[in-house]
Amino acid sequence: MRRQGPLTTRHLIVAALTLVVINAQLTWWIIYALRENRTRLRLERGTMLAECSLYEANVGRRMAAARAALEEALANSVRVPAVAPPPFASIDGTGAAPCSEGWTFDDGVLKLHVSSVLGCIGATASADWTARLLDPPEGCQKVAATDSTIPGITLPRPLDSWQVRPQEERWHKALTVYQGRILMMVSEGSFFVVLLLIMLGLLWRTFRREVELERQHQGFLSAITHELKSPLASVRLALETLLRGRADGNASMHFLENALQDTERLQSLVQKVLEVTRYARGHAALRLRRTNLSALVEDTARTFLRRATSAGARLETEIEPGLWAEVDDEALPIALSNLLENAIKYGGTVPTVTVSLTAEGGSALIRVIDNGHGIPDDDVQLVFDRFFRGGNEMTRTTQGTGLGLHLVQQIVRAHRGTVRVASTGTDGTTFLITLPHVEIVEEQA
Repeated sequence: MRRQGPLTTRHLIVAALTLVVINAQLTWWIIYALRENRTRLRLERGTMLAECSLYEANVGRRMAAARAALEEALANSVRVPAVAPPPFASIDGTGAAPCSEGWTFDDGVLKLHVSSVLGCIGATASADWTARLLDPPEGCQKVAATDSTIPGITLPRPLDSWQVRPQEERWHKALTVYQGRILMMVSEGSFFVVLLLIMLGLLWRTFRREVELERQHQGFLSAITHELKSPLASVRLALETLLRGRADGNASMHFLENALQDTERLQSLVQKVLEVTRYARGHAALRLRRTNLSALVEDTARTFLRRATSAGARLETEIEPGLWAEVDDEALPIALSNLLENAIKYGGTVPTVTVSLTAEGGSALIRVIDNGHGIPDDDVQLVFDRFFRGGNEMTRTTQGTGLGLHLVQQIVRAHRGTVRVASTGTDGTTFLITLPHVEIVEEQA
């Protein structure tokens, strides 16, 4: 049965469509908000103009009411009244004919001429009434009609040299608020668009990672199936041969030795899987104690020497003495053994492996150097991934599960250290483990 990862193509498509719908909804909201904002600006400015227009209409109404009051006073009099009706301060009969009827405004004085049975009568409006008449309401201002930077309403004659318009500060403040709302909406919209793109990118990255993990998982299953099948078949063949009595004493011993080697190979494989599971928990899985790191690396190399010799490899050590550090004396040899096994597995025709331990800047540096053909550049950043095995022919034909270097990385990280490919090329590869807080202790003779 095919393994179904936590993220499949169907999930990606559904998530992508969801993001597209959200983005479309967001775009519609931005467009709607911009239109509403523009309408709001029009309404605010329209309200300002309406207030000024109401003032202009009120000026015309008050001037008409004043004229009606004067005409009414003259209609009921047989001579020019001695007292002018409100809102006039004075009244006089000019007797001029014909009479230039209407309002005049000169030097701040507002005067009305009307024709009546008494002749041409002129009346001068009171200064107080004129001042109130020419005083625009709050939010509006009276300016020269030639100043047209802001829309205005022209006052009735003879005041038509003036316009009443919204105050400049108020007019431009509405525009500033409008622009601020646009900036806010565009900023919020851009933020959400960027956020959606980031989410889509992370989703795509996760999907690619899942696809790669699935590929590596399939490779691991193929590798571990082969790793299990070959020794099991060999053990079974040896046991069947012995049970059927087809081997003499020397041959029986040979078959038993082969079976034991295959059993050790199976045990090593199972142990490696268990170790990956154990040390994936990180620092909590370690038992750190102050340890002679120099002796630990030396003992690990000496223990591995038998396997190196049986594989026809040479193992050399360059270990600085007297280095102590807080390490797990069970986990660190496992990591070092995996690097040594890897170096022999991918070494040259006659594998030569060098293990060195030095101290530098308060840290311990463990180098494992082989004489192999190097790691392809595209694989250098992937060799520590779980289940990863390079695509070259040597890797495909070499036993392995893709767990060794991943286990090394987990153990070293649990020690709060680092492991990396320090160098690689046709003359070999160097793996470098860096462990912090090393102490140098002078050894007594």
